[in-house]
Amino acid sequence: MNELLLMGYGFFCVAIPALVLFLLLRAGHQKHGIQTRRGQILGLLLLAVYITGVFRATGAGTIYHLHQYGLKLNITEMNLLPFSDAEYDLTGNLLNIALLVPLGFLLPLLWPEWNKPIGVLLFGVAFSLLIEASQLLNIRFTDIDDVLLNTLGAVLGLLLYRVFAALSKRKQPTAGAGRWEAMLYVGVMFCGNFFLFNEFGAAKLLYGF
Repeated sequence: MNELLLMGYGFFCVAIPALVLFLLLRAGHQKHGIQTRRGQILGLLLLAVYITGVFRATGAGTIYHLHQYGLKLNITEMNLLPFSDAEYDLTGNLLNIALLVPLGFLLPLLWPEWNKPIGVLLFGVAFSLLIEASQLLNIRFTDIDDVLLNTLGAVLGLLLYRVFAALSKRKQPTAGAGRWEAMLYVGVMFCGNFFLFNEFGAAKLLYGF
């Protein structure tokens, strides 16, 4: 039960800033006579659930980690040389690839402007780098391999979306301002987690230690 409460807290930290952004963008769209896409709120909810899961799985750093540990860059906790590890971790590598597959699928599903390999690749790199950089705040290992494998997963997700769109004969919506919207949504979700999610404080309340 406590674990569910902790996950719910993490979700609200991500979802509430996204909801505020949604309301602001919708007000702007209505002012200019632009209709909100059908099912967008449901898609954003799914994206928020997924992003919350990514932050929990990766242990993304927060401002509370910075307060707890301070900013201490330790080269022994970083790997900047691709695939230099003597021990090959097949399971770990597959999980790193799988982590961003949903992102590569959801981006073009919600915003047709992202139905391009180079765009999804750059988005995957940026998102993965953001997470890896935040891990410097909570004494987790920062690894360039994770960035490369995550990015591969994002591109594979785009390929899966294209297969899905072809098989379902899904009509592609008219392109709009989705390129910037996607970056804004993921950006505010990251900021929400970074500034609002105090994992240690919440666990202390729930578990009483």
